[in-house]
This record gives sequence, C-alpha cells and structure tokens, in this order.
Amino acid sequence: MVFIPSSSFFLTVYLTEKLNDNDFSDAQFEFALINQNISALTIAEKNTVKGSSDWIRLNKTLAKTQGESALKLAHWYQNLLNTEQTNGTETLVTQTTLWYEQAIRLGSQTAVVELAELYYQQGLLTKAHATLDELPEVLTNNSLAESSALLRLNMAIDLGDIRLVKTLLNSTVVKLISNTKVDTLLVDINRYLVIDEKRTFTNNTIEKPSSCISSLQLFATNIKHLKHIELLIKDFKAQQPLAKYICLPTPRYISLERLDCRATKHEAISCDEAIWERVARKVDSRHIGLMLNTGGANVHMGILYFDTKDNVDVFSHEVSHLLGFIDEYPLNKSHDKCQGIQSKAFSHNIAVLNKYYQGTRKSVRLGILKNISWADSIEVSTPILQAAVLGENNEKYWRLGTPIKFEDKVGVHPSESCEKVSENNSFNSDWEGADFSAFKPLTRRTQLRYFSSDFPKEYLTLLQRNPKAYLMPSFHYNIAFALFQQGQINEAKYWLKRAAKWEEMPSRKLTVLKGDFNN
Repeated sequence: MVFIPSSSFFLTVYLTEKLNDNDFSDAQFEFALINQNISALTIAEKNTVKGSSDWIRLNKTLAKTQGESALKLAHWYQNLLNTEQTNGTETLVTQTTLWYEQAIRLGSQTAVVELAELYYQQGLLTKAHATLDELPEVLTNNSLAESSALLRLNMAIDLGDIRLVKTLLNSTVVKLISNTKVDTLLVDINRYLVIDEKRTFTNNTIEKPSSCISSLQLFATNIKHLKHIELLIKDFKAQQPLAKYICLPTPRYISLERLDCRATKHEAISCDEAIWERVARKVDSRHIGLMLNTGGANVHMGILYFDTKDNVDVFSHEVSHLLGFIDEYPLNKSHDKCQGIQSKAFSHNIAVLNKYYQGTRKSVRLGILKNISWADSIEVSTPILQAAVLGENNEKYWRLGTPIKFEDKVGVHPSESCEKVSENNSFNSDWEGADFSAFKPLTRRTQLRYFSSDFPKEYLTLLQRNPKAYLMPSFHYNIAFALFQQGQINEAKYWLKRAAKWEEMPSRKLTVLKGDFNN
C-alpha cells in the first residue's frame, strides 16, 4: 500500500520529486499531467516532435511560468517568419512578438536582445531602443553583452548618430569583443567611411576604364543598404552594357541626420539638395546617387535616386538618364521637354519637333536631320517624311515619321514621351492638342520604355559617337539650384562655377554658368 499525501501542496511536491527522480508509474505521470505539473509537462514536451500541435500546446502551457518555453515558442514562430512567403506573415510577427514579451516578463534577458533585434530588422528602431533599455547596465552574460552592443552600434549607424557610433566603438564592451560579426562591422565602418569624415573618397581608388564617360558616387544610410548597392553594382557590371561607360567607386555612407528627403512608396524621391554642400568637397565624382528604403527611382539633373526594391534593370534605366537618354514612356505633363518644339538637340534618343512641314522633301529632310542627334545613323534610303493633306483647302504637307514598312530601321519614329495618358490609361497621340510631338530612333521596345527590355546596341553607338554632348550636369549644379531657390545667390554662383569645371564643351560650360540647364 502506497501513501499519497492528501494536501494538494504536498501532493505536487511528492509527484515532482518522483518525476525528477525518474521514479514514477504511468498512473502517477498521467495524474501529474492532468494537473499541469511542470515536471510532467516538461517530460511530455521533450517526448513530442518539435513544432507538432502537442509540442506547441505543451509549451504554451509551460510558458505561463517558464521563460525557457516562451523563448522556444518565440524562436519557433520567428523561424517560420524567416521562411514564410505567404500572406500570413503578420500573424507570425504577432505570435513571435507575443512570446518574446512573455519570456521577458519571466525574466529572460535573451528575449530582450532578440526582440530588439526583431524590431530592428522590421525597421522599428524606436521600439528596438525601448526594448534594449530593459536590460541592466551590466550584463554578466558575455554573449548577450556582445549582441546588445553590436545591435546598439548598428542602430546608431542607421539613425545617423555618428557621435554615438564613436562612443560605442570606444566602449570597453566593444573593444573586448572578438567575433566575426563585430570584426565584419568594423571593416564595413572603415570601408564605407562611416566615421572617417576627413578622408576624400576619390575615384583614384578604382579602376577607370577608358570607356568611362561619367563617374557616379552612390550613398546609403546604413550598412545593409551599402552592401545591397555593392551587389547591385556587381550585377550591373555583369549584365548591363551601360556599365562600361560609368565609373562606380565603392558606395559611401551618409548620415540620415544630414538628409531632408521625401520618400513615399508611390512618389518619386525628392530631397533638399543643398545638403550635399556638406560632402561635395570630399567627393571626386561628376554624379552622385542615393539609395533610400522606399520611394520612386528618378534622376534630377546630376543626382540619381532609387530604393532598395529597384533591381539592376531599373538602376541601368536611371543611369542612362545621367548619360543623356530620355524616357520613351509618357513624361510628366509639366516636363520642360514637352512644352514646345526643341531649340536644339537635347538627348541621344528623343527629339521634340513639329509634326507637319511644307517645302521640298529634300530640303525639309535636311532641316530635320540637323535637329536630330541620331541623324548619322539614319540610312539615306530610310524615309522620315510621309505625304499628307490637311485643312479645308487640302493643302499638301509632309508629316514627320518613318513609314511602318521601315519599322526595323533607325528612323524618326513616334515616341510616347510627350503623349498624355487619359483616365483609362490609353494614350493620346497629341500633347494637349499640340502641333509637335516626340520622336525616337527605334520602334522596338527598349530599356528606356520598359525596364526589363534590352538597352539597344544602336543607342550604344549613339553614346560612343557623342559621349558627352548630353550628359546631365554634375551634382554641384543641383546644389547651386537648391541654394538659388533658398535665396542664397552668392553661394549658388560658387557651385555653378564648380559644376562648370566638369564640362569640356564651351557651349555646355556657358549653359551651366548661366544656370540655363533644364532637366
């Protein structure tokens, strides 16, 4: 006959001792399990398959009082979150956060650091900071101390708090850390010039191919984005024919605190470009670019903007603008190139001209070719005019445009650049009823119309033939423009002079000095 204590307290103690000593019967185990004895639940959990419904149920029960079980659940849901590709990620984020928070309530310092890291990966820096503040000033666990210090350092970089970055780098904890993650971060801090503000980042540090027409210094506000840019550059060089025409030095860090940008998902990125005055003296590059977390890619004179979601095709498309190519899809209604007939050629691939002409075919053709940058690529046998009769008096005109039977030839083909888009997304052949239109060399799809299309070899020929005629001005011009808008006239003139130094052609130099360049 076995004595069973009648008191529930003594019964629990008794069963726990039996379970811990591995000296229990099946009946005692089942009785302990029904009464949610921690030892019984722990034994049962160890004998279930990780991730099974029983495993989750048992850990949820244990997690009411056991921080380790709450942490197990947090890890399980975070692992699902890291591998999940469905629309259920929000639920997984909620579950992961919930169990980290429960583990924290039960005293888990590991959960504090890991939840902060989760918030950091989600871009929730304020929550990440607040979570880390729950840690004591001194951590006895060296691994947690290292992880915490590394996270604080990364967040300081992301926030652009360079003073804090320097403080953390000089802290005892960071100096004593010796692991791969910290060593890699220290290398990256040096590589991307996060704190080395006195050093000039010149293009002398990279190989300059003879074909290089311009130089583009790219910037980002955190290490992750800088590494992303380097991968993008690698793909660009491997996949895109324009890569040989532009020098791309190692991307460089810029503090988020220095920027004043508007970047939303459905709008083109725009910034107060006067801020580049602070770094311009340390950058030996004609053009610059900025990657932000979100926002529409675009080129504004000498500055390229893009975000982390833009692939190598989008990047190549934007680089083409710096080199003098214009979009072949409908431009913004207010775009200056679509306000009237061009006074002179302004790009490699687009001309804005009258649609109708009078005179002899030969004289009209000669006059038009003088205003088209790709005229030398048009064969003598390729027509660019078609007979037309207009008006009540049936007057004879020449309509500009290569006939469709020559669509595979370089010619003067209609472009959508200066067409307007109606409410149903169809295109109108006239720009607000204008008597002018945009024309392009090719009829087939190009990267200037569809990002995923090829950049045509015919356009590369145009670039090689006249490499610097249509380059965007240097980014110093952007600084001058921004300062002029802010009423700082003398400072604007200084930067116009800096921009003019990048021009080799006297006519372009004069245009820049006069501030007459139009994007």
